[in-house]
Amino acid sequence: MSKRFDGSQQALDLTSIHTDPDLVSQDIKVVLNRKTNMEAVIKIIEENIPQLTSLNLSHNCIQRLDELSELVTKVPHLKALNLSHNDLKSEHELDKLKGLKLVELWLVRNPLCDLFKDPSSYVSAVCQKFPQLLKLDGNDLPPHIGFDVETPTTLPPCKVSQCDAELSVVFCLFHRYYSVYDSGDRQSLLGAYHDEALLSLTTPYNVQNPSRSGLREYFKDSRNLKRTKDSTMRFHLLKHKRLNVVALLNELPKTQHDITSFTVDVNAYTVSSRLICHTLIVVDDKSKESTRAFSRVFITVPAVNSGLCIINDQLFIRMATTEQISRAFVAPAPTPSSSPVPTLTAAQQEMLSTFSLKSGMKLEWSLKCLQDNEWDLNKAAQIFTQLKTAGKIPDVAFLK
Repeated sequence: MSKRFDGSQQALDLTSIHTDPDLVSQDIKVVLNRKTNMEAVIKIIEENIPQLTSLNLSHNCIQRLDELSELVTKVPHLKALNLSHNDLKSEHELDKLKGLKLVELWLVRNPLCDLFKDPSSYVSAVCQKFPQLLKLDGNDLPPHIGFDVETPTTLPPCKVSQCDAELSVVFCLFHRYYSVYDSGDRQSLLGAYHDEALLSLTTPYNVQNPSRSGLREYFKDSRNLKRTKDSTMRFHLLKHKRLNVVALLNELPKTQHDITSFTVDVNAYTVSSRLICHTLIVVDDKSKESTRAFSRVFITVPAVNSGLCIINDQLFIRMATTEQISRAFVAPAPTPSSSPVPTLTAAQQEMLSTFSLKSGMKLEWSLKCLQDNEWDLNKAAQIFTQLKTAGKIPDVAFLK
């Protein structure tokens, strides 16, 4: 091994070590596919050249990398590794080396290289295991984009949303949106989206899960990046422009949402741009046998006339938990409407927010009260007080 070591480069070349003349003349056959032989080689490296930066193990019939996992701790400075022309059959063998900070790797002429449908999939899979890699099989890779955080970072504490007025407007938007969504005529949702809107739909990755039967109708449109490796398909599944967004929504199964199960948060809000990010956790199917739940992120911007419109929609659909199913549709849900999504003026939005906050009623009840009283805030407040005093407003109308 000393004859195969280049001290100036800290490189060790063990190519075809089993055919080395010095060993063959002594009737010694070193087969690195054997556990004891590989362990002996690693021990010699550890004791004599722990500063090794380059190791060539090509043409050695290597099938498994169990013993090479020791390189992570015993040869911590290793940057280049050549495993080409061996017999590695599964990409999972590479997981045993993930602790190495390799910048150059050779795998060509291993059976595992033939498992990928195209070169980009192969490169992507290898780079996920070795994110600092700059060269693969002699080919330069695109520069890595990331952040190296050397010291622990403490994130700021989570705070309860303080923008109650904006939250009320958001609740109103959701109520109108899902009333139309559940009506069966989702074409009317065109008015809720920005011209340049984007939508992505995702379902869980584990296709072997028996519960996936309830998600089968969504699976073909799922853009789960752990499943969808092909860049062309990823682009195709990302719906761009509001016509394409609503076209996909029209193809999705009919639903009935439990409006009372909404959990909503305004994660970000700026007065200048009115950029609002909403997160929902909702149960969305009344059939107990196929009750589904989802998380959804809306990013909204000001509409041309007034109100808000959705510019980014990220939808994750999953099967509901037993607890979610037991709580679903306990309270009566509002009757879906097939009318287009109405747009409130800025003044109406402010009035709705104020009335909801002062009355303590949910937005749908507050909206109805204002509409019944022709948007006269004083008259609506007077009628509300009379009905509440008489005990004629049900508990379900109030926020908990």
